[in-house]
Amino acid sequence: MTALPVWVSWAVPVLAAGAALLSVLCLRDLTLPMQRAPSVAQVLPWALRAGWIPARWVAVLVSMAVPAQHLSLIQAELARCDLDSVLDAAQWLGLRAVVVVVLLAVASLLAVLMQWQTLPLALLVCGLSWLMSGRWLHKLRLARENQILKELPASLDVLTLCVEAGATLTAALRMVVDKAPDTPLRGVFERVLREVRAGRTRVEALEHVAGIYRLDCLDALVSALLHSEGAGISLGSLLRAQAEQRSAERHLRAERLALQAPVKMLGPLVLCIFPCTFVVISVPIVARVLESTAP
Repeated sequence: MTALPVWVSWAVPVLAAGAALLSVLCLRDLTLPMQRAPSVAQVLPWALRAGWIPARWVAVLVSMAVPAQHLSLIQAELARCDLDSVLDAAQWLGLRAVVVVVLLAVASLLAVLMQWQTLPLALLVCGLSWLMSGRWLHKLRLARENQILKELPASLDVLTLCVEAGATLTAALRMVVDKAPDTPLRGVFERVLREVRAGRTRVEALEHVAGIYRLDCLDALVSALLHSEGAGISLGSLLRAQAEQRSAERHLRAERLALQAPVKMLGPLVLCIFPCTFVVISVPIVARVLESTAP
């Protein structure tokens, strides 16, 4: 058995001591009231949720080491995913760092036990774990944006009915929030109502929320509302026109996806289905040829 490198012999006790210290702190923290843990448990996957408690201590170091401009960009990304009320940018980076450290410790111990090259495996695990956590946030944002685009026409129809029945736009938004299921679009409307309760005007709240999510459909809706405030256009007819336009855009997106389906199917057809078909067709032919040529 080959001798272990010097840094590995020092790294294993250090990692063990760190894991023991984190375990003691986690057990101590479990006895304390946790105000944000239920929300974290609802939105984060289990792989990230497991490192939430130590990530709050790492977040203190992250907030001092990472530039404020970079933290603000991450905070804007979290806001687009409706995660800014659950955790901030420093906590998110601390959570990713905890996951990287845990996986790095597991990979290092596995490499030592299996007598593999430790450094390449450690670098691979660090890179993959960091990229996968960032990929999860990116996919969550795309999924929520697609759901907002899909649900916006129907919600605008409901808002149109409420406004034409005599309700104000704020009251119509409150009705939609009270009756709608828990969806990303409901989160958008809840954010608008919170901004209104905080003292902003209705249009200012819509403009601020549209700036957070940065979706073309929300920007177009806010621009139309601003135009209607100055031109005196009926709010009901404006919302109905916006609902029809968003519905037409949804149909165009569906048609575009349908046209992309044959192109996306080409790869599996060439790589999987066509070779299997050729094998099924050629095996009986080859068997007959071999039988006919056999002595």
